[in-house]
Amino acid sequence: MKDNRTGFEKFMVWFGLGALMFGTYCGANMASGAYAANYMVTKGGGHMWLLIGMFVVLMAFFCGAALDFIRVYNTRDYNSFYLALWGLRDENGNEKGNSFFRMLVTVFYDFYSTVIGVVTVAATMSLFASLMNSLWGVPTLFGSLISLLLFAVLSMYGAAFLRRFNTAMTISLAVCLVAILALVIGLKGDVMAERLTSLTIGSDWGSRTVKGHYWFVFLYCGICCSWGGPLSNYCDRIKTKSDAWCSGIFIGFMIGLVFLLTSLIVLPYMPDVATENAPILAICTNYLPKIMTAIYWAVVMFSVVSTGPTFIFNTSNRFIKVWKNDNVPTRMKLFIIAMAFLILCLLLSFVGLIAICQVWYKWLGTLGIYFMGIPIIYSLYRVWRKDREAAGK
Repeated sequence: MKDNRTGFEKFMVWFGLGALMFGTYCGANMASGAYAANYMVTKGGGHMWLLIGMFVVLMAFFCGAALDFIRVYNTRDYNSFYLALWGLRDENGNEKGNSFFRMLVTVFYDFYSTVIGVVTVAATMSLFASLMNSLWGVPTLFGSLISLLLFAVLSMYGAAFLRRFNTAMTISLAVCLVAILALVIGLKGDVMAERLTSLTIGSDWGSRTVKGHYWFVFLYCGICCSWGGPLSNYCDRIKTKSDAWCSGIFIGFMIGLVFLLTSLIVLPYMPDVATENAPILAICTNYLPKIMTAIYWAVVMFSVVSTGPTFIFNTSNRFIKVWKNDNVPTRMKLFIIAMAFLILCLLLSFVGLIAICQVWYKWLGTLGIYFMGIPIIYSLYRVWRKDREAAGK
């Protein structure tokens, strides 16, 4: 079929998916600076460019390959995407293969998606508790309990409302981060400039060797392999192979930008803020004018409150389908499932944002490499073969 779209229309498809992923990735872990401190600037500014570059390349590749696979196999949700990825569904939506194996794949990826949700919301609760403690001196335990109750209520009543404002919150957060960066440059520009291209300043920070840290970040990058499932929900405008791969490039580049922005803020204050639960909050509180701290509090609060209920609602909405008792009202079912989910998140949040970033995302990334990355790499051949068949070769 001939593609009659203008160049601008194609660009907007690519940019739109990049912007969507920018907003999705710019949540509590990113906004707090935890990603920057634990992955990108852990070994200094010179290594920062290489580490961000590695992430951008892997993110662009796996998202581009996944979108190209989605284009050919016409998947529109994460379950159909993973079934097709494992050869259990054809491009017409027909299931095939052993039913037990199909069930096994479905259960595994339900479990994996739920764990990602638990880890993400636990990190969000941990940041919320840190913000409450910094703003009003609320003990961390009580701050976490407040977030639990708030998220449970919002997941029933306010998730859709909050999701409508997710883009506005993301833009506000980005503007705020740019303002913070400008102040940091004014205060620590000389330190930043000295560290930006040095491969020696910072190489001895932390307990890992430079080689060990690169391997650690590579395992974290395995998370990149898992975005094909979520992207299945937003790929209706992917019409051609160039749409898929150019969108993947935009996704990698735009997320790389938010990594760079937060890393540049944190870099001049390393390694002093490396052990902080929320490094950028610590920088605002200890080094920047009070007005910037207030702005950062407000924007990140909105970001935190909009992130948690969305993940909780998605999980509740998924598992409510297996609850067949019609005597319990739907809203009560959502509340009970949300509370069970949140209790898991609460327990995990006590380990702290740093531990979540350093341990849980590493293991999720490792699983992603084996159970999503390898099948996606093999899918390149499957897509090539399908395209040749469609072209009559």
